[in-house]
Amino acid sequence: MAKEETPLSVGIFRSELRAYRENLKNDIKAEIEIMHQEIRKDITSLWEEAKADINTLRNELSQKIESLHRAHTETADTQREMERSLCDVSDKITAMDKAHATLQKDYNKLQEKYMDLEKRSCRQNLRVVGISEGMEDGNPSRFIAEFFSEVLGEENFESPILIDRAHRTLAPKPRAGERPRAMIARLHYYTDREKILQLSRSKGNLLYKGSPVHIFPDMSPEVSKLRASFNPVKVKLRNAGIPYSLYYPAKLIITMGNTKHSFTDPRAAENFIKTQAPTTAQGVED
Repeated sequence: MAKEETPLSVGIFRSELRAYRENLKNDIKAEIEIMHQEIRKDITSLWEEAKADINTLRNELSQKIESLHRAHTETADTQREMERSLCDVSDKITAMDKAHATLQKDYNKLQEKYMDLEKRSCRQNLRVVGISEGMEDGNPSRFIAEFFSEVLGEENFESPILIDRAHRTLAPKPRAGERPRAMIARLHYYTDREKILQLSRSKGNLLYKGSPVHIFPDMSPEVSKLRASFNPVKVKLRNAGIPYSLYYPAKLIITMGNTKHSFTDPRAAENFIKTQAPTTAQGVED
């Protein structure tokens, strides 16, 4: 037969059970408190670390912003300085352009004066090609005066031809068998020059001591270039049979019927002949 529990035993058991439950409860509370404190510490630590990181980032960002601000300020200052410099340069360029324009005008005037003087210096000159070297025998002025009379006919001149000076061109003296240098003669009277040119054209082929010679106007390089610019126009005029004359220094006279047309620009002359019908005549140069 089983032993029956007494009321005292049950009471003790209950008392111990309550004590155990209380101890367990206290232990759980203690564990929870410990965990709570640890979590708070962790949270506090994380928060402090986050604050430190945020402060670090903030400081770095502030430094970068400050650096960008300084760079922007420097750039703005540099830009303003460049704008001032550009304005100065622009003003200087404008002044230089004005000065250049003035200098260009002065240069053009001087060039025109130079060309005019060059033309005038050659206006009374003649160039003779084909005279053998040494025939002037040390006195080119006397020789060339006698040359004109002999080749063109002394009877064609009412008085002796006056030569201011004469010389060979300034090229090196040719060797034996080479082409002789041309002779340049300055006539005292322009009318004599014109008469010599007229006679040389009318006689055609000229001979001196059995050798062919040629007489041309002596022109400056600038005048020669101007006259050469009319060469294509002259070819078209000859092909079309249109009479023309090229006068000194470079003026083209085109004769259409009984009307004469004057041109100093070869392009204007070319445009003119494009609209004209061919006629008959020959070209003359002076």
